[in-house]
Amino acid sequence: MATQLDYGYSMSKGVPGGKYDLSLDEVITRTNEEEDGVLKFGMVVMVGTTPGTTVKVPVDGVTLGKIEGIVLHAENTEQDRKGRVVVANNASVGIMRYGKIWARVAENVTPVYGDSLYVVVSGDDAGVLSNEEGIGNVKLGGYFIGEAEKEGIAPVLLTGMA
Repeated sequence: MATQLDYGYSMSKGVPGGKYDLSLDEVITRTNEEEDGVLKFGMVVMVGTTPGTTVKVPVDGVTLGKIEGIVLHAENTEQDRKGRVVVANNASVGIMRYGKIWARVAENVTPVYGDSLYVVVSGDDAGVLSNEEGIGNVKLGGYFIGEAEKEGIAPVLLTGMA
């Protein structure tokens, strides 16, 4: 009789916007200015219409001084009627400015330990990270501390904004 020894149901190492470990970090609270589901956990955000209060997805022309940090995962975010977890418009969100976090990375990006962090500011990938400078991408303080997972996330160390 044969026995199955591998089920292939292993959990990922992290979740988008999840803290990487319990090391020192800095997290601030802001309000989501975007429509429901536009802002995602693990995505980089910039100062919104009301500085110090709201955040939004980065846009072309943004500078490092306007980047707030990465949206931190919140376990108390409810699912919508289709079973999706979305960050709602006007919801309070935690933004990591310093520390280790699982961040969203652009498709076809294969970061390795020590690669620089660049936030994409245009197109469908706006708000996700790359390890390439690219046109318009903004360099953040910090670096990748591991490789990307199949879920399109990678661990990063943010060393501070602006």
